[in-house]
Amino acid sequence: MAELPEQRSSAVPEAEISQQLGAALTELPEARRLLLLAAVLEEVGRRAQAAARKPAADVDGQAKKLQRLAEEKAELDDLLAAARADLAHRTATLEASQQRAAELERIVNDQRGRLQAAQQQVAELEGQLTAKTEQLYEVENKVEQLTVQLQRAQLKAGDTSRVDTLEDSRRELNATIEQLRAELEQSRRDKDAVVEHLQAELAAARASSGGGGETLLAALWERLARARPPLAPGGVKPPQAAAERLVDAFAELARFAHDFDQGVRPFLGSFIRHHGPLARPWDVYARSPGLHDVIREVIDAEHGKPAGVLKMRLLGLQRWTMAALMGTDASIESIAGELEQQLRSEVGMGSDPNRKVRDYLRDDGHHLFQQHIRELRAHKLAEAYTHGG
Repeated sequence: MAELPEQRSSAVPEAEISQQLGAALTELPEARRLLLLAAVLEEVGRRAQAAARKPAADVDGQAKKLQRLAEEKAELDDLLAAARADLAHRTATLEASQQRAAELERIVNDQRGRLQAAQQQVAELEGQLTAKTEQLYEVENKVEQLTVQLQRAQLKAGDTSRVDTLEDSRRELNATIEQLRAELEQSRRDKDAVVEHLQAELAAARASSGGGGETLLAALWERLARARPPLAPGGVKPPQAAAERLVDAFAELARFAHDFDQGVRPFLGSFIRHHGPLARPWDVYARSPGLHDVIREVIDAEHGKPAGVLKMRLLGLQRWTMAALMGTDASIESIAGELEQQLRSEVGMGSDPNRKVRDYLRDDGHHLFQQHIRELRAHKLAEAYTHGG
């Protein structure tokens, strides 16, 4: 009779079990071997009877449950392995972050120490600069006194060449003064002529309309039309609402100009403090009244000043602002060349061709370059201001 596949597949394990059982029983004494063999046969028979009493469906259910439990165990093992790998990765990342934080803290502490030392050095240098400035001022005063004494001594000694030179200079100054006086007198005559012409126009306008407000507004609109560039069309009779809008627009322009002037002053002051020769003209500008006060002085009803005062004040604001813009733009365009020049100097690689970037940063090269750019910006601003902004 042919064997079933299940029987053929289980033949090999049964043969192995028989061989192992036979080998184990052979090593025991005969009495012990018989007793143990009887006990095994009895246990096999008992289990066979118990297995025969269980329904076949229960066996299939247990097998499926065992298979499901094996699959769940495999999934849990995979999850556990993934969790362990994730934990190891997070632990390594944490250790690296802690090490990096410690390194950054060390770098910050080093930079803070260098900054404090640099600030102390700057304070000492400023003190030395102040002392040097005072000494220079005293020396200049002494030089001026000695020059005056020398001139007096030369005059007393009968040095006619010095006297002739001074006399030529005096004549040139007198000629310049006379020329300026003539120009001033001509300007006064021109101003008087313009004032008389405007007064005549105003009188004619008042005479033709009996001094009405509409004629005055029309005359003001004509002046706006004659402005360069024109601000209004000529030959119109504006209503009162147009005059109100004119005043409102003037107030807005005045507020804007005043706020702009006050806003740029701190920046201009910080730019100019790096350039000594600009200190005096900037001090004159900074001490001058604000645009709001100048406008109020110009439009004062009883003691108003000429509009030229406001014009000069606005031209000064324009000149300083344009100089700051042009100086800043020129400084930015020069950064590449200035940086290359500094890196090739003694501060950079001039003293050591193998010098690294970290050495440059350690010696505060970037701070020195920043100070250099500030001084360059002040120098460019001074050039733009000298050439008229």
